[in-house]
Amino acid sequence: MPAVENPWRPSAMKVSETKGESPSGFNSIRLIGSRMSMDILEPISIESSDDWKNVISELDTWGEVPDSQILEITSQSGNERGLSLEIKCSDIRWLAEFLPWGSDNKLESKVINSHPSLDKPSGGYSWKGQNLIILRKINNSHTNSNIELLQALKEENKELATKILYNSGKSLGIYHSSVKSVRETPMDQKRWNNRLINLEEKLRANTIWRAPFSRKATCMLSLGDIRFKDILISENDDYFIRLGPPRLADGLYKPDCEFPAIRDLSCLIQDLGRLYYSIQSSIEITHLRKSLIEGWSDYAPPSWSSSDVFYTHKGGLAIWEYEQSLLDVLESTANQSGPPTPAVQIISKVIPFQKSMYNSRTIAALSFLLIFLGVSTVINSPPNSLLDALIPSICIIFGYFTHSFYRRLSPPPEKPITDI
Repeated sequence: MPAVENPWRPSAMKVSETKGESPSGFNSIRLIGSRMSMDILEPISIESSDDWKNVISELDTWGEVPDSQILEITSQSGNERGLSLEIKCSDIRWLAEFLPWGSDNKLESKVINSHPSLDKPSGGYSWKGQNLIILRKINNSHTNSNIELLQALKEENKELATKILYNSGKSLGIYHSSVKSVRETPMDQKRWNNRLINLEEKLRANTIWRAPFSRKATCMLSLGDIRFKDILISENDDYFIRLGPPRLADGLYKPDCEFPAIRDLSCLIQDLGRLYYSIQSSIEITHLRKSLIEGWSDYAPPSWSSSDVFYTHKGGLAIWEYEQSLLDVLESTANQSGPPTPAVQIISKVIPFQKSMYNSRTIAALSFLLIFLGVSTVINSPPNSLLDALIPSICIIFGYFTHSFYRRLSPPPEKPITDI
């Protein structure tokens, strides 16, 4: 069986002589690049079942895996996320996916607790709490959302494109509803903002964006990354998510926090932008984004998809699109692959976008001042007549409507930053 090159190694990063600890059958490799480094674990060589036994000899097993005594390796391939092996065991075909930079420690929880319709690993192997291999029985789906959406955009078929996007959002919302009762913790504003700080510093970006975030944007079992190619479509036109290996950016800058559900949605929104600009479709992107958002909102938990969570003045969807753009630039820097679209366009619009929001805060301050004056007047000088209550009442009412106007100034989530 011919050996597979290492397409998962970023092309602009070099192998360092520094090596860490590794289990039997693996090499620990440190990759060094411009202002970044990462440690990965790669299998030494897998040409036969004996090699497979050596690779898993010091690993911990979880879930269902093929019997190593009777399996046969039929093929191997690699992509930007790691090595893949096709395995045959007792007439059952398996796919083994290696995770060079590991994954978060919640993979097993996602597999156990998520909706049964998901295409998820049945088991895997880990080492010192880090997942190194995930395995699943091969289930040939009819197609995926990426293929169908690209075709619809090429044909300028708006009706079909919006249908695909709605159903894709729906599949994500179903996943989120299935895991809501499993794990939900308060929003982590400090760590989310620190994450943005670190990414901006790592990339030497000239942008700064912090947000107060909505309290309803609670942390949950986030997918970490999801693309349209991860949304499979069956012959019966059923849409379901495939849980796969993490993206390169998670190895270059490992997350140290949990994320809200809207962050998963931002991954699909960002992927929609990639496809849209690669095709240069004439369909209005606002309509496409709206279909995706509506599909998710209709099936996600109401508190996770409420208007407060989408409220742009508190970050909303826009700040997570910004984070995704920074991650895209991080990966392109590691690969020296040129400026990614639409990431650079989004980042370039952050400063004028923030200026627009800052100008709107004048109205918010006015509404707060009017309500404060009205309430404080009533408390300090209780009115003895309707005439005495007139002025404070006008202040409170006018302040309320001014605040409502301020909220309406918040851009709707379906409108991309690049169009504001």
